[in-house]
Amino acid sequence: MKLKQISSWITSSELQNEPIDSNTRSWLLELGPITERIKASGSFKLDLIKDELGIVNELDSDFLGKNIGEIKIREVLLLSDNNPCVFARSLIPISTIKKGLSKLGELGTKPLGDILFEKEIFVKVETIFARFSQSENLYWGRKSKYLAKGYPLSVMEIFLIKSNE
Repeated sequence: MKLKQISSWITSSELQNEPIDSNTRSWLLELGPITERIKASGSFKLDLIKDELGIVNELDSDFLGKNIGEIKIREVLLLSDNNPCVFARSLIPISTIKKGLSKLGELGTKPLGDILFEKEIFVKVETIFARFSQSENLYWGRKSKYLAKGYPLSVMEIFLIKSNE
């Protein structure tokens, strides 16, 4: 999926000043699993786009923390009633899989949200927000950093909700 970031990442306090419709804002500020929210409104499906070792850009490396080593990049499309509603990209350092939680390396077509909210294992450290475009469409997304037993991973979600702002 070719989405282009068109704004800088901003904090939640900066997000308050952005003109965002209430539906989009509710997705951006959702505290629970996005997969549960999708399942509550229709039939859920996950399309696995990418699940492989890769190299991340400097911004992603800075967000996760320096010297994180090899990273597993996982991209999925979450659908509700066969309509795409979220593009998600997870960056999971191999050290996080080995020392934080091995299940992170074996997700396959299972949603990350199914395990991400296990309070004894994961701690959300930070969430930032940015705008994205695809053709004529504009979208908002968020990127969150988590720690699994002290080891970092990040999850970026772009909400494929059309916004005209």
